[in-house]
Amino acid sequence: MITPAAAAHVPLENSAPVQGEPVAADEPVTTVSAGSSQASAGSSQTNATNYTHLYLDDQYQYGEVKPGNSTTFNITVANGEDHAVELSPHVVLPQLEAHPIQDAWITIEDANTTLGANAERTFTVTVSVPEDTELGDYQAAIALTEETISYPARPPQPIHAATISVEVYQEPTVTIQSPSYYSTSIQAGSDYTYEVVVENTGENAVPLNPSIETEESRYRDQATAQRSWFDIEAPSEVAAGENATVEITVNAPSDASVGDYDAMVDLGLKDPGRQDQSDYWQQVDLGFQIWEQPEDPFVTDFQVGDEVENVTLTLSASQYREMANDRPASFDVTFVAPNGTVADHQRAQVTNRGSVSLTSAASRGETQGPYTSGNEAKQFVYGVDDPSAGEWTVQIMPHNTTDFSYEIVRNES
Repeated sequence: MITPAAAAHVPLENSAPVQGEPVAADEPVTTVSAGSSQASAGSSQTNATNYTHLYLDDQYQYGEVKPGNSTTFNITVANGEDHAVELSPHVVLPQLEAHPIQDAWITIEDANTTLGANAERTFTVTVSVPEDTELGDYQAAIALTEETISYPARPPQPIHAATISVEVYQEPTVTIQSPSYYSTSIQAGSDYTYEVVVENTGENAVPLNPSIETEESRYRDQATAQRSWFDIEAPSEVAAGENATVEITVNAPSDASVGDYDAMVDLGLKDPGRQDQSDYWQQVDLGFQIWEQPEDPFVTDFQVGDEVENVTLTLSASQYREMANDRPASFDVTFVAPNGTVADHQRAQVTNRGSVSLTSAASRGETQGPYTSGNEAKQFVYGVDDPSAGEWTVQIMPHNTTDFSYEIVRNES
């Protein structure tokens, strides 16, 4: 869709201030420079609505290019006047924070600059980036006329212009071959080691200087990890064409508060193929939960009627985080009859459950080709036959699981 080039800058419904009157701080002034189709030689106009009506398609365009290569932009302009307009395509460099696309990099197709009444044409703009250009984002504007708009205390801006933005980039040569996020359950008094693999496909070695960053949690129910809990072992660099492994060990104190903790590992990497200010790619987030093995079992009571033939207890152990000790979940179960004696029971069934996704991020579970698995759970079923009527008690001692649910079913005759 072709849009008015000046609509974003000039309020069409407002007339310009009378010459000699003060201009409001936020009121623009349009200046038609000498030599344009609307200005007589040696004069300028300050009427905020007296500009050439040209319309641009896509006033902001973005492209990516490697040093030594070029990219092109197409700028389409339509003439809304009832007479021909002479265009003067030229480069306007930013005067504020943005890095400028150097004038010498830009070539503008400048043939047929006379645009007939109600006609339309497209200019091709080519940006050629030198080999030694620093990586980063660059901007410039391609103005089609000399007409500008001014705001108090600001430099004049072209009215009929399209902004082009170019990201000068290289293919990354340093990558993290491990997940960027870990979620682990660590028993208090034990430790767990994460292994982060860094690959360098470049022609030069890159420094490797990992560090741990811990911050006080923003959540009231989440404790703060201490830096003294962490040990890091890593080489000082990643050799060209080689891999390096960073070992991060979390030593969970035996007296640490049970709960969730977060830490971030900054690997201290610098990739020649990435902008210096973009370092998020080499950061690894550690989310871990410290838990304690209970000394006493979980206890719950349930009533059994005269018509009950058997009782089943189903226990489901859910693992939202990877267990650091890599041992399977299990339970010790004791049924206590109404007379206080321990009843015989049998474990009738063990079931593994899980979910698989074709769209989840690989860092959220284990991958197998296009599949990412997670939310694994294990289910155990216990049974007591011919239970006597009355109030029963079941004692459940969990091992190697931080979350479980139970279901007691009385099967009646």
